[in-house]
Amino acid sequence: MQQSSHWLKFLIFSFLICSMTEAGAIAAIRARLTQQHAPGELVVKIRQPGAKTLLQSNAVTTLQSRLGAHSVIDVKPFKTDRELLKLRMAKDEDVSKAVAILSAEPSVEYAEPNYMFYVLDDGIPNDPDFVKTWGIHNTGQKDAAGQIGTPGADIRVLPLWQQGFRGSRNIVAAVIDTGIQWDHPDLAANLYSNLGEAGDLATNGQDDDGNGFVDDLHGWNFARNNKDSNDDHGHGSHCAGTIGGVGNNGIGVSGVNWEVSLMPVKFLDASGGGTLQAAIEAVNYARMMKVNLMSNSWGGSQFAQSLSDAVKRTEEAGIIFVAAAGNDGTSNDTGPSYPANFPFGNIISVAATDNKDNIANFSNWGVNSVHVAAPGVQVYSTVKGGKYAAFSGTSMATPHIAGISALLLSVNPNWDFAEVKRRLITTSDPVRNLSRKVMAKGRVNAYNALHGIVPPSIDPDESLWKDVPVTIESVHPYAPKSDLTFNVEHPGAKYIRVHFEKIGTEPGYDFVRLETRSGEILEKLSGEHANYLTTYIVGDSATIRLTSDVSVNGYGFKVDRIQVIMP
Repeated sequence: MQQSSHWLKFLIFSFLICSMTEAGAIAAIRARLTQQHAPGELVVKIRQPGAKTLLQSNAVTTLQSRLGAHSVIDVKPFKTDRELLKLRMAKDEDVSKAVAILSAEPSVEYAEPNYMFYVLDDGIPNDPDFVKTWGIHNTGQKDAAGQIGTPGADIRVLPLWQQGFRGSRNIVAAVIDTGIQWDHPDLAANLYSNLGEAGDLATNGQDDDGNGFVDDLHGWNFARNNKDSNDDHGHGSHCAGTIGGVGNNGIGVSGVNWEVSLMPVKFLDASGGGTLQAAIEAVNYARMMKVNLMSNSWGGSQFAQSLSDAVKRTEEAGIIFVAAAGNDGTSNDTGPSYPANFPFGNIISVAATDNKDNIANFSNWGVNSVHVAAPGVQVYSTVKGGKYAAFSGTSMATPHIAGISALLLSVNPNWDFAEVKRRLITTSDPVRNLSRKVMAKGRVNAYNALHGIVPPSIDPDESLWKDVPVTIESVHPYAPKSDLTFNVEHPGAKYIRVHFEKIGTEPGYDFVRLETRSGEILEKLSGEHANYLTTYIVGDSATIRLTSDVSVNGYGFKVDRIQVIMP
């Protein structure tokens, strides 16, 4: 079983929250470093659910004999998965011991701490603020931080609206997050309602549809285990507005879908935190309710087998699972982020781009693990209190992809997750700066995805690249407060790219950049990388720049060769 030796950074991949008044600064609510799991709690999967009561008793007896008669406070089964139990210990320091003891029990499949998740905020409709939603329609307008955009650097959904493809309330999108404001003027008409609990049944205190949840008219709140899935944070409503803010209603914004059913499945509380147990219950509930897709703007670096099992069952159920890649500015190829990195075919992992089609400086990436890229910087959408705001993060990119997926299903409800995923990847607009960052090699294009238009590649023919041995390296370790440049040149080359044998810097603070001679940044790398091949530069020269802050110096970098294409 995998144990954690570092503090979890389970996050709602976007609260790099940027408000409209913050002049582009990204304010992060980072993972609490004082705890990585709910104090005293662990999650246990038993092997024989039919013998659950006996096994619970055996587990408690075993722990009490090893850790003391009063070491276990209580044991409760999960509401959505009877094979999973939550154990609460009297002492938090006993959690790791309990995990080790139970993992050795033949009746236990696995045991792990009840990990915590946290936020890291990293036809034109007549909605008056539609002009602010550059990710949906980029005319070159400024974003909320004042950056002028590149016309067309958007998801290209407007032509689909003009063709009459505007979504359908038959498509149910579960927003697994902090909840959704039920009565937000731009969301209420698209709020999901459970017909088995509708009308007078919504308040009769009975489980009328027999799904195990009483009066779950609008999803469920797994943070407090009740029916009130309203948003007390803001993040979930923001994601919901991008997926399906009501279009052409004369107020606010329009989401990717003018019409869709938005199911709030809340597991993150008002502080933006939620447990592993709550996350699993939320995913299980959405699966049980047979949603078409799930939008997941949360995640982190810690692998949890129980969460993996829950997400695996969504694949078996045929549900699209859209997941934020993360906000660490590092590669998911070498440092996985979950649930985005779980190896299941229904997962669509999403990186964030800005209004110039550059990958966001906070966005995780990975040409082998991150599937697509979508707008995620200064995205304007709905928030709690009936208001609107601009946020940044892969959390904001994720609902763009969830929204497009819902729109595709509204036109072609028989498409399975593999078809939707294939179209999103293969029909993306090629963007050179993204060609080595995401599998799609560009930014998503909704129009292309629906109509099956595959743009021609803008990359040079791979067979033409030739290796040129060269050694360029920093000192090891590099010095604090560094700002060093290293020239790369091969006279007469038409294209040039750089192969790093190794990069090692303080993640998020020290960087290795690949720049053109004019100073344009094409790659910005931080953290640990091995055998990394950069994107290409047009011309015969480039610059490598190493910058560092005042603390924590690392290896630096070493280049062992470049690759060139000659005329």
